[in-house]
Amino acid sequence: MTSVQDIYESNLRRQYTAADAKQFDEAEKQLAANRLDVKGPGATHNLDLIDEFFQTNRAVPVTLQNIYKAVEQRKNEFIWLSPAEAEWYRTALQNLELANQLAAYLSTQGQVGRLVNDGDQLFENLTLLFKEIHSRRESVSSQTIAAAEDRIAHRPERQLHRVPQPRRTEPQSAAAKADDGVPFLGRNLNEPEWVRRSRERSEREAAERAKQPGAAASVTVREVQRRAEELRGNTHSETEQLKKIFVTIPGTSEIDWSSTEVARLNLQKSFNKAQAVRRFIR
Repeated sequence: MTSVQDIYESNLRRQYTAADAKQFDEAEKQLAANRLDVKGPGATHNLDLIDEFFQTNRAVPVTLQNIYKAVEQRKNEFIWLSPAEAEWYRTALQNLELANQLAAYLSTQGQVGRLVNDGDQLFENLTLLFKEIHSRRESVSSQTIAAAEDRIAHRPERQLHRVPQPRRTEPQSAAAKADDGVPFLGRNLNEPEWVRRSRERSEREAAERAKQPGAAASVTVREVQRRAEELRGNTHSETEQLKKIFVTIPGTSEIDWSSTEVARLNLQKSFNKAQAVRRFIR
């Protein structure tokens, strides 16, 4: 029979020792070298998964081998960094204040002719600017950033990535006409794979519905409208901006809810990405 003491002990969290902590520190170095996110926005998620393994398997000692085993068992659930991301997070640790200031600055970019602020090119831009400004022990300002961009542009080494002028191959879409000027920053780099797949599926379905000729059945239209109106931002202000986005059927004042849902999803993504860039240090 299970005693009260047994139940009490089973509910206690495993407490790690100083020796355990040393093993975690050693493992972190190797895992970081293999681009597991241990310092960026996915660090808490990854460390929680490792902790979950040892909490579930309390009899398993904390060793380098067992830590690697914990990661290998659920490898696809961990957040991994691209080479550009890994380089940025290593570089940023040299001066967290400067890193956060540059991240905030890049979140305002993304327009044609300005710096790319999405994907690996975002992190390459951050790293280049950081190294240029940090090497001169300068602080971030519009003047120092402009000077750093100019120096980089006149060197035969790696260059900053800028948003190119798109080639117009077809008439401007209704969604593009409804753009309020907020940059679409793209996929949230800290978004778990299973969440990303679900979101992208919803976006594809919304896009397909928007392409279909004629009006959809009233039930479908109401469902699309409901989803579009339930989208929320990270703050009240962002939610209000989402609610203001509408796409109308060309030549009429009638709202095209399928296209409106796509436009609002794109804006919601930009909000999520901007928040992730600003808060990449845990």
